Amino acid sequence: MCSFLLPDESSWLLEYRQLRNLVDKLRQAWEEFQSTGKVTQPEIIKPEVLASWERCKSMKLDPYASPNSACLSSSELEERLKRNRLLIEVATPFLETLAESVKTSGFRIDLIDNELFILRQYGEDKAIREAVEHGSKPGVNRSENTSGTNAINLAAYLKRPVQLVGPEHYNINLHYWTCSAVPILSPTKELLGVINIAGHFSLLHKHTLGMAVAIGKVIEQTIQQRQLMEALEVSNQYLNNVIHAVSDGLIMVNANNVITTLNRTASNLLDVDAVSALGQPVDNILGSANPFTEVLRSGKPIVNREIMLKTKKGHTQFFIGTLEPVTTKQGLEGVIGVLKPLSSAKGFVKNVAGLKAYFSFADLIGNSPEFQRAVQLAKQAAELPTTVLLQGESGTGKELFAQAIHNASPFKNGPFVALNCAAIPGELVESELFGYESGAFTGAKKEGRPGKFELAEGGTIFLDEISSMSLNMQAKLLRVLQTKTIMRVGGVTEIPVNVRLICATNRDLWTQVEEGSFREDLFYRINVLTIVIPPLRDRMEDIPLLVEHFCSKLSQRLGVSFQVDPKVYEVLTNYQWPGNVRELENLVERSAVLALTRGSQRIEVSDVITYPGFRDSYKQGRQENKGMSISGYSLKEKESTAIRDALKICKGNVSQAARLLGVHRSTLYRKLKLYGVNREIVVK
Repeated sequence: MCSFLLPDESSWLLEYRQLRNLVDKLRQAWEEFQSTGKVTQPEIIKPEVLASWERCKSMKLDPYASPNSACLSSSELEERLKRNRLLIEVATPFLETLAESVKTSGFRIDLIDNELFILRQYGEDKAIREAVEHGSKPGVNRSENTSGTNAINLAAYLKRPVQLVGPEHYNINLHYWTCSAVPILSPTKELLGVINIAGHFSLLHKHTLGMAVAIGKVIEQTIQQRQLMEALEVSNQYLNNVIHAVSDGLIMVNANNVITTLNRTASNLLDVDAVSALGQPVDNILGSANPFTEVLRSGKPIVNREIMLKTKKGHTQFFIGTLEPVTTKQGLEGVIGVLKPLSSAKGFVKNVAGLKAYFSFADLIGNSPEFQRAVQLAKQAAELPTTVLLQGESGTGKELFAQAIHNASPFKNGPFVALNCAAIPGELVESELFGYESGAFTGAKKEGRPGKFELAEGGTIFLDEISSMSLNMQAKLLRVLQTKTIMRVGGVTEIPVNVRLICATNRDLWTQVEEGSFREDLFYRINVLTIVIPPLRDRMEDIPLLVEHFCSKLSQRLGVSFQVDPKVYEVLTNYQWPGNVRELENLVERSAVLALTRGSQRIEVSDVITYPGFRDSYKQGRQENKGMSISGYSLKEKESTAIRDALKICKGNVSQAARLLGVHRSTLYRKLKLYGVNREIVVK
């Protein structure tokens, strides 16, 4: 009968018999492996297939179970389709063309994502229905650990084309198919997806894999081009937004002296319509004597120079400008210029110097009555332009209050300039506050330098530790407050200043006035509104809030979520806190670090009491709170007696009594209230 077949029919019959023989041998090997876990003729099985079978065996996959159990819901599939939008958009036209070319062949094409979920299927309706009948449809997962060995997961695993037939699949339900799979890779060899051409195992042909490889390469290249184009489009949009978002005027001129870019700020500064200016010679817009033409001619930059521009409308304006020539291997390509109004030059210097307030009233943590009274008074003070005096011990947060007042005041758009008077040698305080002219003293900069009052123009100046200022400087500061002008060291011209003054001290200024170390007239000038910030030991109920706040800040900074043992709060409230809130923040951070060294994210009592000096003070505090008897008297009684004696000696003067006892005046007032001591009765 074979002698009557045409040559191509004879060849097809031979190939079919060879295929049947191959499939029979593969089926025998598959059955042997499922029974014994071994193959006596391993040369029949591709090494990569056998390795996959062994992995499936070790995972105890059931070769007879449905390979389609891992399947997405409709909503999950919809989300995955959105996530793989680019892959689908690029691949679909090519796969539809391929499906049309293999029409009536019985093949279908699958598009799979990088997690091996089938996204879409292409082919004639009959091929798609056949696939669905066998459980292969969009949403089904074809990873090795769910459906066993198949061409899709092998192509993804090996990152190269793979063709399998019938029994080479680990799961018996997939023996129906022959599959030719090709991975879609990024330039860095990351898996983007897989293309799979599938049909009945009798349709096996090496040319099928060749078609899949060709289509896969085209899709890879197209995706790369699309990604580059989209990235370029995004970059251009970002650049365009940046150009128009900057607060400085920006102008770009090409080698032909034509304006190519003019942002909104430049348009407003020059009173020029941006649309009509683009494409125009810069001479037509800014006149023939403009600096852009000068830089194009000379090729030399202009850096932070005062420049004059005369617009077509006849307006003359002065700017601080920087113009840079743009040069490539081909030569001078154009000029880019940045313009800043001359009036903003001082503001520019302030911003560069970082003269800003970062804290607001939301950063003042505490619910205790005394603290809340201080906060409310500060909020009221913020609305007024009056001078404010902040009084409190070191570490209570005086600068935080000052910054919060500034940020809630009419001066909030101006700079916030702080100076710690105690941190600067007395002879340098004047030059720091008022600045100096060229050659004012040895070591002075030749161009001179503005002082803190000039830098604070239109904003707030915060003088911390003002009690440390010398009497001579106090007199000069008083004059500034009276005249609203300053004079630089070595200068002869008075400079008007418009600033809001906030002062701070950790000492009793009135006591210093009585001692003669602080001017009484300056005291009245800065004591317009006094805000007393209570020490931490007077607001123990705020400790949990503060600890939570500091832990939250640490968690954000270190990327660790810290917790606090409730017993820690009991320990913390039995400590006197000489360093106040600043000390508490340091203790919390140190304790958190110690917790991390233990491999924990929970702060324990053992972490806290190792703080230097804390253990002894904590023990003493506990003893005091228990009212331990010493020589027949409780500590409370001895303290009350000492206060009464001090008041008698000082004839009721609380400041003097506090100094005699070695405590702050606010502490003595608190003790008077605590022990019910009436100083008038005591003196009598």
